[in-house]
Formats: sequence, structure tokens, C-alpha cells
Amino acid sequence: MTRVNRAWRTRRAWRAWRACFVVLLISFAPLSTAHAQSAEAEVLFRDGRALIKKGKIAVGCDKLAASERLESSVGTLLNLGDCREKLGKLASAWAAFRKAEAMAKRSGGDDKRQGEAGRRAAQLEPRLATLVIEVPSRVDGLVVRRDGEQVDDASWGTPLPVDPGSYAIVAEAPGHLAWHDTVTVAPGAKRQVVAVPALERAPVAAAPEAGAVWPPPTAPVVARPIHERGTWSATRKVSVAVALVGAGALGTGAYFGVHARTLQDRADQRCPQSSCDDPEGLRLNDQAQTSATRANILYIAGGAVLATAVVMWFVGAPGETVIAPTAGHGQYGVALAGSF
Repeated sequence: MTRVNRAWRTRRAWRAWRACFVVLLISFAPLSTAHAQSAEAEVLFRDGRALIKKGKIAVGCDKLAASERLESSVGTLLNLGDCREKLGKLASAWAAFRKAEAMAKRSGGDDKRQGEAGRRAAQLEPRLATLVIEVPSRVDGLVVRRDGEQVDDASWGTPLPVDPGSYAIVAEAPGHLAWHDTVTVAPGAKRQVVAVPALERAPVAAAPEAGAVWPPPTAPVVARPIHERGTWSATRKVSVAVALVGAGALGTGAYFGVHARTLQDRADQRCPQSSCDDPEGLRLNDQAQTSATRANILYIAGGAVLATAVVMWFVGAPGETVIAPTAGHGQYGVALAGSF
């Protein structure tokens, strides 16, 4: 077969490979994020275990908690429950063991770790401290929060397991004065109770006198706005990573291009004519065509990826933000405007 026919077949194969490459590039883009997230959770898990072995239990426990938030697993939950128990946070440890038990039961085939999680949780249960929030007087719109998190009204009056420590309790309702208190739960306290009293009504503002201008006028405030414009945005950071991938593809393509040229020169030395019966010359020619095809694919792919990175860089430019003080009707604040 002549080299002219081989070149024609190579061009036809290249068109098919180019179409497949574009489809694969689009199809596998979302998978990289999922794998990166799993890898991050694994690294945090290993760091947490290593820190705990060195005696740094609190820091290691935080690492395990971060890993569990990224990707929950039975093994992470068991280790998290163990370190929280060592820190005296029995309610958090109990919750981690119960969650690990339920997860192992759902997955099936993990009877050993399911049994271990259930056993550890059962050991902790008699030692749990509980907090009861009693709300005898209820009004419309009443909201109760514990350390800033809203407590569901269905759990009012129910002993809930908590870790030992101090908790800020706040009760709020429209048209009423807010009530707040701090309760301290001792280790092993079986039933620490905090009662929310009836909320007092907020005082009603006096009506303005006849003929008075309400709200009173205020002098306008003139201030020069502050213009802020950043450089980096999330899209621009991604564009840099995409550009690095494109540059790597171009570099690899350059290698295959040089390799193809070297093989072709060796083939031409053995087969200087258009037709050749030398097996070694034909083999070198085939290898040269393969390397050239790979180089072309990488050139096109790298160029497309770099072009995508450039577009992402300009599209992802952060907008200009204008910050200016405002005043009027007895109120003062800051105005924020711009494109994002």
C-alpha cells in the first residue's frame, strides 16, 4: 500500500477520532468533580486519624467531621463517634454511632460494623445528658432557638440528648419582646429543664402630633462612592486550571510530533520510493502515522481547551462594585451596587 493511500486513511480516521474526543470531553467533565470531592474526604479522614494517634484528639476529630460532611461513610462515622466519646461529647458520639448503624444496615452485608456501632451507642445511652425546653405559654409566631439554631416546636417538652456545656436559649415572637437565657448542662444530667416564660408585649410607639411631619426630614448626606473591582472569581480560577490542561495537551502533542518526524525519516531512508516492500520500512511508516495522528489530536484538543480557558477568563471577570453611604428618614446605611 502506498503512503498516499495511508495518508488518506489517516485523515478519515482523524475526523472520526475528533468527533469522539469532543463527546468524551463533555461526558466526563462532571465526573472529575465527584472524584475530587471523594479524594478530599479521604485526605481529611487520613489526617484526622493521624492526628488522633498523636494525641491531638480535638483537631483530629474536627478533620473527621469535615470528612463526614463531604462524604458520609460507616468507617468515618465510627471513628468520629470514638473521638467524640474521648472528648466527653457523649450525645454527639451517640448520634454518630446510631447514624453509622443505620447506614450499615441500609447498605447490607456489613453486619460486623453494624453490630459494633449499635453496641457502642447502647453503651453510651444510659450516660447521656438531656435538655428539656418547656414552653407553657405559646403565642402566634413563637420561635425558640438553641445556640442560634431553631428548635422544632414538636420537640418542645421532650428530653433531647446534648453534650455537656452552656447553651443560649432565645424565644422570639412578632409584637413581643425577645427573651433569652443561658443554661448549663452538667455531664450525666438526666433531665436539665429550661422554661420559657410568657413573652411580654412590645410597647406601641406613640402616634405623631397633628401637623407634625413624619418621619422627620433629615439632611441629605453626600459621600463619594467607593469603587471596588476584584481580579479573581470562581470562573477565572477554573479557567486557569483548564488552561493548564490545554498546555499539557499541546506539550504532549509536540512530543508525538517530533517522534513522528523521527520515525518518518527512518522510514524514508529504508523506502525512498513511493512504493515499498520492506517490512521494516512499512512498520516505521505505520508508527510515524500513528504518532502523527496522536499529535494532531492533542494539538486540536489542547487548542480547544486553551480557547475555552480564554473565554472563561473574560466571561468570568468580576463585576465592579460601588459602595456608598446612604441616609434618610432617620436611618443610615450603605448602598451596594454593581454587576456580578
